[in-house]
Amino acid sequence: MPALEACGRKWEFGSDDLVFPGLASLFVRVLWLLGVVVAVVYFHKALMCQDSHRLAGFSLAVVAVIMVTVLLEGIIICFSCRGTVIRTRPRKPVVHLLHFRVLVFFLEVVLLIIGTVFAYGFGQNDTGNCDQLGDAYLLVQIISVVNWCVLATLVIFAFLYLDPCHCYRPKVNFRAVDTIRSGQETDETVIQYNWQLTHTMWEKRFRTICCGYGTEDKHQLAYSEVAEIFAHIFCDTNVVFSDIAAGLVLLQKEHIAAERKRRRRQSLSSIHERVQFDFEAEDERRLLESALHYHKYALGIYSWLLYMYMNPWCGCCGLCKLLSCCTCCSCLRKQRTETFGDNSSCHLVGLRKLTHLLDDDLVYVTFENDLYQSPFLVCLDHSKQAVVIAVRGTLSMHDVMTDLSAHTHPMELPDSPGFVVHKGMFHTAKWVLGKLSSEQLLEKAFQRCPDYRLVLVGHSLGSGCACILSMLLRPEYPGLHCFCISPSGAVVNEEAARHTEEFVTSVTLGQDLVARLNVRTAHVLKEDLVRVLENTQKPKFRILLEGGLETLCKCCGRPVLFDEDENNIVTGSKTREGRRE
Repeated sequence: MPALEACGRKWEFGSDDLVFPGLASLFVRVLWLLGVVVAVVYFHKALMCQDSHRLAGFSLAVVAVIMVTVLLEGIIICFSCRGTVIRTRPRKPVVHLLHFRVLVFFLEVVLLIIGTVFAYGFGQNDTGNCDQLGDAYLLVQIISVVNWCVLATLVIFAFLYLDPCHCYRPKVNFRAVDTIRSGQETDETVIQYNWQLTHTMWEKRFRTICCGYGTEDKHQLAYSEVAEIFAHIFCDTNVVFSDIAAGLVLLQKEHIAAERKRRRRQSLSSIHERVQFDFEAEDERRLLESALHYHKYALGIYSWLLYMYMNPWCGCCGLCKLLSCCTCCSCLRKQRTETFGDNSSCHLVGLRKLTHLLDDDLVYVTFENDLYQSPFLVCLDHSKQAVVIAVRGTLSMHDVMTDLSAHTHPMELPDSPGFVVHKGMFHTAKWVLGKLSSEQLLEKAFQRCPDYRLVLVGHSLGSGCACILSMLLRPEYPGLHCFCISPSGAVVNEEAARHTEEFVTSVTLGQDLVARLNVRTAHVLKEDLVRVLENTQKPKFRILLEGGLETLCKCCGRPVLFDEDENNIVTGSKTREGRRE
């Protein structure tokens, strides 16, 4: 932070992002240097022959270039460690060192070409009477193949991460920048210029990432609208992805410290007073039990993918067993379930394994997935005497784009004006409603069980769609109820939320991020990220290293907390303040 500017453009990394890649490259170069030195010592007799002067000169050149590369990368790492995330002046020489490193890289490519010519060209006929010279050329052949593979990997990495073809980030318009800096343009022009650059960058990113998921007009419009949201968030900041990761680590530490202070100040009784859900009340306990009961349908629509995730060792055997049974029995009886988008029956089998539903209880299920189209099912729950509609959550790139289509959309209901809902979820709910109407699914279900009530359930994206769908269906089915499991924080506005209090129940687990995420909180998160990055005195590599070690130690059952102000490490639940006390 800010992004590195070199060769007339901004790159997708900062001058302090070269520590870990540099250390990895330095480790490989040192091993490579030791291997070349060992090979030269081993074949020293063959290299001293009169007919091997070319190979000997080539070997010395390779050793010299590797030594220069090791020295140069060590210097780059040292300068990249300096300063903080915001204070970039100590890292100013990094740009010039990178230019010199590019020249050395081209020299390495030239030596690789020469080595390939030696190995597969006239060098094979240059063995003469020298012992082991043929083995030496064979080793050069192997090394050449390995080096070309490494070079191809570096080129792919440069294309994706450094983006030399300007596919993701536009070029720096130095003429426009000079005009803005000279004071000839107003602040609004600067903001509009930055917004246009950021919008173009994010739109190209989404079009590139989702190039295989649809090229229709609605997809192109969705890419542009999502890019507009990201442009509004990031147009006034100059951060790279590693800055965001470091900021999240610092925010987590800040949150942990604030929680500990709050718990020390508040008594246990005052914390309990804040709990509004009364588990001893019969009605509320039944509501929670119903939410847990219908939760299985929200998970079941994820089908075999979730079943395999929950049963990684024996899930495949269970699916194959039930799949073979269903295949054999499907020809002997008439299916009452309408299934779409499941050519191999794997989705239906996974659904049955997760929900334990019988075929006769499934009225309709579709696994068709596209932008603003999510899989859903209609089934009968005899234990609760309910007709259940379950909508799937986020699982594909289409679902991700539906989530990110977070523009507001007006929703007109009888006697309820002024409702505003999530645009992507609204279109998905309208699509589900269209399927219900065109196929007369609810009419078929209530013909079989006329005394049942209607229940809607969904998880994540599906919970938002189920909530909006319940608002659309309630005029016709006033007794319905909707259970939203981990809903998004941007489903409806405040007026619509008050309207749904009577028939919508939301369940959120702990500090779930999804339930608190919307465009406004994204702006707040960005401001907090910038604030902690500006206030920290640690270099970025240390922040990321400490965050990785803390995560690793938590996974191992030994919590470790790095103090933000000092270099000491506090393990377990003891803190520096606690030890003083």
